[in-house]
Amino acid sequence: MKSIHLLLAALLCAGGQLCAADAKPNILFIVADDMGYADCGVQGCKDVPTPHLDALASGGIRFTDGYVTGTVCSPTRAALMTGRYHYRDGVSDWIPADKRGMNSDVPTMAGYLKTAGYRTALIGKWHLGEQPECHPLRRGFDEFYGFLGGGRSFFPDAPKPPGTKGHPYSQMVRGEEPVVVTEYLTHAFGREAAEFVARQKGKGQPFFLFLSFNAVHTPMHAPADYLARFSGIADEKRRAYAAMLSAMDDNIGRVLTAVREAGFEENTLICFISDNGGPITRNAPNASSNTPLRGGKGQTWEGGIRVPFFMKWSGRLKAGTTFTRPVIQMDLTATALALGGVRPDEKWPIDGVNLLPFLNGDQADPHAMLCWAYEKQWAIRKGQWKLTFAGPDKGEKTPVVALYDLSQDIGERQDVAAAHPDRVQEMQADWTAWRKSVIGEKPGADSKPKAAHDSP
Repeated sequence: MKSIHLLLAALLCAGGQLCAADAKPNILFIVADDMGYADCGVQGCKDVPTPHLDALASGGIRFTDGYVTGTVCSPTRAALMTGRYHYRDGVSDWIPADKRGMNSDVPTMAGYLKTAGYRTALIGKWHLGEQPECHPLRRGFDEFYGFLGGGRSFFPDAPKPPGTKGHPYSQMVRGEEPVVVTEYLTHAFGREAAEFVARQKGKGQPFFLFLSFNAVHTPMHAPADYLARFSGIADEKRRAYAAMLSAMDDNIGRVLTAVREAGFEENTLICFISDNGGPITRNAPNASSNTPLRGGKGQTWEGGIRVPFFMKWSGRLKAGTTFTRPVIQMDLTATALALGGVRPDEKWPIDGVNLLPFLNGDQADPHAMLCWAYEKQWAIRKGQWKLTFAGPDKGEKTPVVALYDLSQDIGERQDVAAAHPDRVQEMQADWTAWRKSVIGEKPGADSKPKAAHDSP
């Protein structure tokens, strides 16, 4: 692996905490919705140019083995907000309309950073609860422009009388006041984010901006001018997906330009992930691609949990490098809190780790193991090994419990459990212990898997 040299001597004190004499960096998190692992240029995409995402990755670190805790959206977003496995805080699946949201007692990254002196803003999708106590403005954010639920139309709203409120799941709001969207939603989120960044210039206060796109989730709504860019793609759904992805990439570029023009580029940590793998056959398929991974959204195969995962900090992290050891989105939370000088509340211990001390290649892997559970599926990764309990794919006779050597078989096609019975037994015991500690019971044991149309 190419060594990553960090200019951290003046930045980090013992334990990775920020030295008191140093200015706290701005923090920008960008999250895509249902984006495929292979759907940007640096990940191998050929039919959809993504110059701004590619520049973000090539300008910093690309994590080849970057994971998320959830196979669907709400769990991943919950763990990103708290730095804790989402099961700990009442989010075992996506949160339907009118259902209980994430535990409102657990501290969020936004709340921690606000206490540490940051201006905090959420722009885009929330999907962690519609109840008043779950509202972003009561979960640590100073500003909110977006919607509380899991999905809505990308096209402009139909005209409404002033003050008219729709269902909170899909109603666009500024703060808590309803607003009418008059432009393509991805453009609106990009514009709002760029304007927020511009407003911070000269204030002398660090900011935390969570730009949470609902692209490229269904419905497959794409502007005509973007569809025209991809007239050569024969498949209509893939063409719409390409147009939506291109629009999101352009708006990411818009925000990155705002960061640069405000003079913040060398004092801003920028992180990008997708909230889960692309949905291939279930959970609102959108014609995304997870090649060469197996499976997709709603599954604990690599295609459901391994995602595009980039980090950039100009002048601090060496551009054009890769990190090949397993990391997870909770680590971004822990890293941000360390840079903000925050020590998490001992009552709510976090599971993520600050990545900065690991990125020069001189220390051990950030995690001894990573675990997942969804419905009746589960998985555990330890180093190069992954043990799965996922059941057979349609039309296959795959054993229910299988062991894969990801260093040789990233596509999880060659089960080597029979050759490593002791490793299978050890990893299954490790997962069981993790389950008891984090979840308390086997998830999904008494529930039927959801049909594709059940997931937003």
